[in-house]
Amino acid sequence: MCGILGQIETREPVDRAAFARMLATLAARGPDGEGTRIFCEGHVALGHRRLAIHDLSAQAAQPMPNEDASLWLCFNGEIYNFRELRKELESRGHRFRSQADSEVILHAYEEWGDDCVLRLRGIFAFGLWDDRRERLLLARDRLGVKPLYLWPHAGGLVFASQPRAILEHPRFRREVDAEAFAHYLAYRYVPGELAIWAGMQKLGAAQRLVWERGSLRRERYWQLHCAPSVQRADEAVELVRSKLEEALRLQLTSDVPLGVFLSGGIDSSAVAALASRALGRPIPSFTIGFDDPAADERPFARIASAAFGTQPHEQALSRDAARALLPAVAAAYDEPFFDPSSLPSLAVARLARAERVPVVLSGDGGDELFAGYRWYEPPARERAIGWRLAPRWLRDPQREFLARHFARVSPLGPRGVPELLAATPGFDPLAFLRRLDRPGLPRVTRLQLLDLQSFLVDDVLLKVDHASMASGVEVRVPLLDHELVEAVFSIESSLLFAGGERKALFKRAAASWLPRELLTPRKQGFGLPLAGWLRGGLRAEIAAALSDSVLVARGLVPAHAVARVLGGSALPPLWLLFAAELWARHWLEPAAPPLNGALARRELAA
Repeated sequence: MCGILGQIETREPVDRAAFARMLATLAARGPDGEGTRIFCEGHVALGHRRLAIHDLSAQAAQPMPNEDASLWLCFNGEIYNFRELRKELESRGHRFRSQADSEVILHAYEEWGDDCVLRLRGIFAFGLWDDRRERLLLARDRLGVKPLYLWPHAGGLVFASQPRAILEHPRFRREVDAEAFAHYLAYRYVPGELAIWAGMQKLGAAQRLVWERGSLRRERYWQLHCAPSVQRADEAVELVRSKLEEALRLQLTSDVPLGVFLSGGIDSSAVAALASRALGRPIPSFTIGFDDPAADERPFARIASAAFGTQPHEQALSRDAARALLPAVAAAYDEPFFDPSSLPSLAVARLARAERVPVVLSGDGGDELFAGYRWYEPPARERAIGWRLAPRWLRDPQREFLARHFARVSPLGPRGVPELLAATPGFDPLAFLRRLDRPGLPRVTRLQLLDLQSFLVDDVLLKVDHASMASGVEVRVPLLDHELVEAVFSIESSLLFAGGERKALFKRAAASWLPRELLTPRKQGFGLPLAGWLRGGLRAEIAAALSDSVLVARGLVPAHAVARVLGGSALPPLWLLFAAELWARHWLEPAAPPLNGALARRELAA
C-alpha cells in the first residue's frame, strides 16, 4: 500500500519543485521511502511513496522499471496471486529483479498488454508508463478498494491516490463542484466518477484509462454478472467456505507483521478465525469500543479473541477522545465525508500502527456481499407513514423502487431537507442510482448491486483507505476477493436471504468457525453512541460551528436550511452538515478556526 502520483505536461516541462511538494502530501501513505522518475525530456513524471510490505529491499522501490527500463510502474495495493503469475511469466521467459508483488504487473503488461488487469487478483490502483510508445495506462481494482483521482486539463493529466496531491499543483484552482456537493448532501459521500473539486474526477471501480498522444480512453474491464447456477443450500455453503478460505490463504502473505481488525461481528470474526487457523499461530487483533454499553462490541470481540487465540489489543473511544480526533479526521478526508465511523476507523488504525503492525485484515464488504443491511428486509408497513410525507418528486411511481431505496439510505431521510439542495436547481439525486440499477433482477440482488457500486466503494472502502493510510497501515479485505464475489452471485438469491433473515447463508457457512454467541442477531456496523455524545455537549459545539459556517459563506448551503437542521431533532442531517463544515474549514478555508466553542479552545490549549 502506497501513495502514487503522476503528471504529464505536453506544453511545458513538469515543475519539479512543485511535483516534489505534491508527492510530499502523500507521505503518510508511504512512510518507508519515496521515489521520482522523469521522462520525455521533463514532460512526464512519476512519483511514489512506499509502505514496504513485500520485499523490503531497494530492489522493490518504485517507480519500478522492467528489464530494459522501457516500462515504469507506480503502484498502490496488493496482488495476491503474484506468485502464481510470476511462475507463469517466468515460464514464458520473463526475468524478475525483486520478490515484490508489484513487479508482476510490468511483466504481465509486456505479455498481455492492457488486459494484464484481467490477470490480477487483488486490490490496486496503478500508473504504468510505456516510454517507447509514450503511453500511460491507469487501472483500478474491480471492487474499487483502492482510490485513484484524475485531473485532465488543457495540455496534460495528473493522477494521484488522493486529491490532496492534485490540489498542490500550481495551476489547480480549489473550486467546489456544485453537482458533486449536491450528491454529498443527498448520499453522504461523493459517488461514482465525481470528485468534490471542479475539474477533478475519480477513476471508477473496474476501470482502466489510457493516455496516448494527448487523447484519453476510459473503459470498464470487468462487470459482475448475476447468473444463479447454485440452487442447493449445502452446495452454496460449501462454495462460500472454500472460496473464503482460498482468499484468506492468498492474503496472508507479508514480509512485515500482520493482524486483524476484530469487532466481534460475524464478518471480522470469520476473517480472524480463518486467519488464525491458516497461520497456526496467534495473530494480533485490534478492537475499538465505547463507554456506552449499547454501542460497545468489545465483549463480543473478547469472545472471538478467546475462541481464536488472538493477541488482543483494545481501546475505548470516549466522547472527549472522539472530539479530539475530529481535526485529524478532517485532515484525512480530502472530500466532505459524513460517516461517523471514520472516527473509530482512524483510532483502530492508529492502534495497529502503534503496535507496529502495518498490515491488517478486515471484514469489510460482508454486509453488501451477504445482504446484511436492514434495507434488504421487505419494506415494513410502518415505513409507508414517512413515505407519504416524502417530497413529491420522490413519490414518482415510475421510480418507486429507487426512490424508496434512496429514502432509506440518504441522511436526509424520506422527508428530506430540500432547502439544502437549493444551490443546485434541477438536481435529481436518483439519476446516479438509475445508471447503476438492473431492474430485471430479484429485489435483494438488485439492492446488493446498488450497494456494491455506490455505498461500498465511496463510503465504506474510501473511509477505510483514508483512515488506515493516514496512519501508514494497509488494510486487506478478504470478503471482497473478486472470485469470492463472483461465486456468491452465482448462488440463488433466496439462499442468501433465507426466511427473510439477513446474512442467512453466511451465518450457516460460518457456523463451524464461530462460537454460537457471535451468530446471534444484533446491531450491525461500526456504530457510535452519537446521540449520547450530542446530549453531552457536542451538539452545542456543532451549533456554534454552523452558526459561523464556511459552507454558508461559500454559498454551498443556504443559511435558512442550516437553521432548519439546527432547529430539528434529526441527527443525520446535523452530522451531514457538521462533517462538511469540518472539511470546508480544513480544505477550503484553512485560515478559519477548526471549530468554534469549547473544542477550539481545547485544541489551542493543547
